[in-house]
Amino acid sequence: MIGSVEWQQYDLLLAIRPYGWEEMVDMAAYLESADFHRIESISITDISDESSTELVHLYNPSKGGLKNFDKLAEERGLLGIAGLSRTLHNAIKIVWFNQTRVLRVFSLINDEPLIAKYIDAIIRRKFPCE
Repeated sequence: MIGSVEWQQYDLLLAIRPYGWEEMVDMAAYLESADFHRIESISITDISDESSTELVHLYNPSKGGLKNFDKLAEERGLLGIAGLSRTLHNAIKIVWFNQTRVLRVFSLINDEPLIAKYIDAIIRRKFPCE
C-alpha cells in the first residue's frame, strides 16, 4: 500500500491461441505504441532459476520500440512492462506468463470490468477502449 491507495492485482486467463513469447512481445509492443505515455519498467524472468532482469535502462524507443528490442529476442518465462496508461490515466503493470495464456495486471484502479475491457482492447488492437 502506498499512502492510502492500494494496488490491485488481476489475474486473467486469455482465450487466445497461439500464445507464446512472440505473441507476448507483440502485445507489449502494441501497448507501448497505442496506450503508454512512456515505459517505466521492462523486466524478463527465467523460470528455471527465477532470476528477474530489469531492462528499461537499456531500452531506446527510437530504435523501433519493443518489437525490435534485442533483449526481448530470446524467449523467457515472464515479460513485464509498466508505465503510465493514457487510456486509464493511471500507472499500470502487466506481466505475461509464457505458454500459459495467463497475464497479471497491477493497477491502482479497483474496477475489474474496466481492467478486463482494457486487456480486451490490447488483444483486439482497439485502443481507445470503446
